Amino acid sequence: MRLRMQSVSRTTVLIAAVTVNVASAAPDSAALIARLARSPPASIAFAEVRFSSLLVEPLVVHGTLEYAGAGVLNRRVATPYGENTSIRDETVRVERDGESARTFALRRAPELRGFVTGMLGLLTGDSSLISAHFRVVASGDDERWRLDLEPVDPRLRERLSNIIVAGGAGEPRCFVIVDTQGGTSVMLLGAAAALPLLPPVVLAELLGRCAE
Repeated sequence: MRLRMQSVSRTTVLIAAVTVNVASAAPDSAALIARLARSPPASIAFAEVRFSSLLVEPLVVHGTLEYAGAGVLNRRVATPYGENTSIRDETVRVERDGESARTFALRRAPELRGFVTGMLGLLTGDSSLISAHFRVVASGDDERWRLDLEPVDPRLRERLSNIIVAGGAGEPRCFVIVDTQGGTSVMLLGAAAALPLLPPVVLAELLGRCAE
């Protein structure tokens, strides 16, 4: 119960922070997703911060997301350690410096599956792919927009509360995942990722960048 209450609290903070200065008009979600499509190969820098009750302090990593097309997505971490996660269809391969490579099925990691489905849907501009797995709500305007993705699969909902994507025009700025165990992952993209993250990293302040 304590973890569930933490999740509800974090989600409330997230919604309040990301909606700052966002207009009330609702854009067409399919048209918005179509504008986000990228032709492979495509890459974008990211800074990801993971908040969890199991961590003494937030975990911050920097790296690059690479879309190679045909359902292939690579997440390359450069700091504070070297790691490459390659997703090809239903197979995930993780290679970290100094460790043996690990391979597992995507179905074993519901939160990762949600991330992959949402990210590939955005990169391909495929609103039908996203709508098949999430209830999609768009808000804001062309200058500042937000997509709320709520899982429709009961099994996915057991682990994943929701995903929020925020950005402006045809550029995503933030990709946020809220799980059901009290954890929140905030991935800043592109220019937002280039800004320094000075300790202590606070969730509410971090999410404020999504609405800038």
